[in-house]
Amino acid sequence: MLGTLAVHDGTADRPIRGPKARTLLAVLLLNADRPVSLDRLVDALWGEHAPATAEASLRNLVARLRKSLADEDGTRLRATPAGYRLVVAEEELDTRRFEAAIRRAQAAHEAGDLPAVLAGTTAALDLWRGEPLADLPEAVGGAAGGGAACEQWRESRLQALEWRFDAELRLGRPHALIPELTRLVGEHPLREAFHAQLIRALRATGDRARALAVHQRLRTALVEELGVEPGPAVREAHRLLLAEQPEREPEPAAVTSAEQVVVAETVVAERPRPAQLPSPAAHFVGRQEQLEALRRALLADSDRAAVAVVSGMAGVGKSALAVRCADGLRAEFPDGQLFLNLRGATPGLAPLTAHAALTALLLGLGTAPGAIPEEAGGAAALLRTALAGTRTLLVLDDAADPAQVRPLLPATPGCAVLVTGRTPMHTLDHALHLRLDALSERDSIALVERTAGRSTADRSVVAIEQADLARLVRLCGRLPLALRIAGARLAARRTLPVRGLVGRLEEPADRLDELELDDLSIRQSLALTHDSLRASTRRPDLRAADALAAIGTIDLPDYSAPLLAAVLRITPAQAGAALDRLVEVALLDEPRPDRYAPHDLVRDYARELVPDPAERTRHVRAALGWYLGLATRMAFAIDPSAHRVRRLPPVDEADRLDRDTAFALGDAEFGNLSTLVERVAAAPWATAAEVSLPVRALAPYLRVRRHPESFRLNELVHRLALRDDDRTALAHALSDMAHVHFVTGRSLQGVELLDQSLALVDDPAHRQNMLGNRGLLLSNLGRVQEAVASLEESLALTVRTGDLRCQAIVLSALGNLVEEEDPHLAIAHHRRSVEAGRRADFGDAISAGLANIGFAHLRLDDPATALDYFVESTAPSPWVSPWHVGLENRRGQAEALRRLGRLEEALGLVRELLGQATALQDAFATGAIEHTHGLVLRDLGRPAEAHAAWRAALAQFGSSDHKVVGELRELLAAG
Repeated sequence: MLGTLAVHDGTADRPIRGPKARTLLAVLLLNADRPVSLDRLVDALWGEHAPATAEASLRNLVARLRKSLADEDGTRLRATPAGYRLVVAEEELDTRRFEAAIRRAQAAHEAGDLPAVLAGTTAALDLWRGEPLADLPEAVGGAAGGGAACEQWRESRLQALEWRFDAELRLGRPHALIPELTRLVGEHPLREAFHAQLIRALRATGDRARALAVHQRLRTALVEELGVEPGPAVREAHRLLLAEQPEREPEPAAVTSAEQVVVAETVVAERPRPAQLPSPAAHFVGRQEQLEALRRALLADSDRAAVAVVSGMAGVGKSALAVRCADGLRAEFPDGQLFLNLRGATPGLAPLTAHAALTALLLGLGTAPGAIPEEAGGAAALLRTALAGTRTLLVLDDAADPAQVRPLLPATPGCAVLVTGRTPMHTLDHALHLRLDALSERDSIALVERTAGRSTADRSVVAIEQADLARLVRLCGRLPLALRIAGARLAARRTLPVRGLVGRLEEPADRLDELELDDLSIRQSLALTHDSLRASTRRPDLRAADALAAIGTIDLPDYSAPLLAAVLRITPAQAGAALDRLVEVALLDEPRPDRYAPHDLVRDYARELVPDPAERTRHVRAALGWYLGLATRMAFAIDPSAHRVRRLPPVDEADRLDRDTAFALGDAEFGNLSTLVERVAAAPWATAAEVSLPVRALAPYLRVRRHPESFRLNELVHRLALRDDDRTALAHALSDMAHVHFVTGRSLQGVELLDQSLALVDDPAHRQNMLGNRGLLLSNLGRVQEAVASLEESLALTVRTGDLRCQAIVLSALGNLVEEEDPHLAIAHHRRSVEAGRRADFGDAISAGLANIGFAHLRLDDPATALDYFVESTAPSPWVSPWHVGLENRRGQAEALRRLGRLEEALGLVRELLGQATALQDAFATGAIEHTHGLVLRDLGRPAEAHAAWRAALAQFGSSDHKVVGELRELLAAG
């Protein structure tokens, strides 16, 4: 690409014929090893005038290009979900070899290794065949996001020439340089480095008059065109020329401390006052609290230099904030402001070394190049000396890490340093550490409006689009860089409505393509950080890169170390270190302890990192396997008998959980697990068996929590089970869907599903549970004889299987069923239920049984005895009742208090229960409590409020066919 586009297979050229095919190859090479969307390729090939058949034509071009590349099987030019990706090895692309040679030359230049400088620059310059992509339209670079890359390659070539000329001059070989330098100063009339080197070369060959003429032409051009004088390097070359002094030797003697002080005193006495700050961003919004915090920190009285660090993810606006802050502090630092890009995340360039950074700062302070020590320690000492006693502000932008920053810090008070970087750099002591987050929605909208030019100073002219703007900024993650790109797109197309851009950003696969414009790119900014991790030799960095790729494939709301450990097949400690590293480099946040989540745009980027479908499937299946193990352990802790009936995998004793831990883990992981089950169920490779198992394992947790997601998850299993003819998965799905109908009061639908499930099940343990549930549903429908028959059949099976837990449940149901006709028989059943619960250590049955005895005593019009049982059922105990059982027991306590005439106590209790039920979003429980609430209010002589409570209860029951609905209607009808 460094010249006309050419392809060689190691033996012969492989011509790529046709402008469209060459353009397609150029776009793919500019984005080598990264997916390029179809829309982006179509835009590069046809621009705004793409034909209706563009995508079909593109596929034909891809087929032709594969044939030209001898890639008919598509292993090199691969299809991705959104477009295509060209796989290219590092050594196969001239631009990558060029960049690697440039990095070697830069390191040698900074180390003073002149032979290595010449070797590195020669390797780089030999690859340069001419203007990058010289035979393709200029629009190709911009459309492909390669305009900035081409400009960077041009600049790197000129930098390599400078390093080569400097090495040749220091080695005493000036004669051969003069013709080439003469040509270059003509081509680059304002590039001071080439002029300074030509002056040095001419002086070294004795051509003093011509050297003076070169200086005069440069100075005239700078003054007339830019209004500035030549910089330090040119001034030093001119000074030596006038003084007719010989050049410094290539390896000067070490500068002593005393000499450094003399030089520093000279520098301080003669140096200019630097004003290197860039112009502040034209459209800066918000961040007032952060600006004030930085201002206070940088101006604070202290016995040392003030230091503030601004960190955050790519594109969050760190540099813009730092420059805005520094610009407002110019008057507070009258001795000057230095600005240095440390290139911690600059495309194609390695971070500045300590010596290179020190040299840049010292040159900015007016230090002569020859006065700067060759080793970093001496240069750092000279910088500290030069800054001592001054009020100078240093802005160190885009720092890679604390080690890069420490040598650059002043040692005495008066100066201040403002550092930006993606890592938080907490090991920099005595510094303010400011982590920058996304903008608020209001500030985000303001930034888009201003960038788009669609607002005035005092009011928005697009108020009609406010809802669309709110959606737009959310799709941009409220990230300033993304917002600037979106605003620029709106500015470029004045007729494009905000809604039109929102539509383009709605599709996750296309979002990062839309958030690229000219040299601005969210994808490229994020790739710099990920690529640096991938290129590292440190194992934690490599694991962090792998972790981000895994996060993109499993794509869950948040992540934990144990989950990533299972997916990546590493230890939880290693996974935790990888996640922490991703937080450090601002690719993840840690919203809660040990829970990690990416920014939405990082999530979009991570989805692109594993294009291989087989690898993506492996990651997803590993995550599902881990969650199956977790849900199985939860089920065993919550309901061991259900664990057996549901045919779940065994749980080793060392992996067993206690009940509280099981519920805590369920609360933390349910959102992830339900998302993962939905994704797997939609995958073409998914089977009913692998989706059914984790859903079945979740059932004990979901039944206690009464989670509304339970029905939807089992519907997914039901669909797959019908497709796969999986009777086991189908039976469990039908049974669990019936249970949801039971707890929401839709008993008839529940019975229908249970009857379908029973027809599929032969296992006695499974049938006893379903028959018991069927009896409960029939009881709610008032079909007493059928309910008794179903419950008695279930009880007989529990006796045969010895399942005390199920016995307790069935006996409790039988007691509730006969309570209306024979409360004494009901109490006998409930006592047996409590006894079975105690023998099985089944706390739910004990609590429910005691409360049911209380309800039976209410039926006997004995509220005092009933109250004793309700109090006992809710007292602290070694067994823990599920929250819905506890609510019902305390509702019974309120009813007993009402009947005893203790109405204020009853009212206080029922209102407390309403708050709990509402917070838990349990409509059925809320309706039952509102029923009792109305009764208490009626007895207090507040009929209007009572009717309001009963109407609220009916609204909560909705379409339920529970018998309490009829009671409520009778109460309201009675007036």
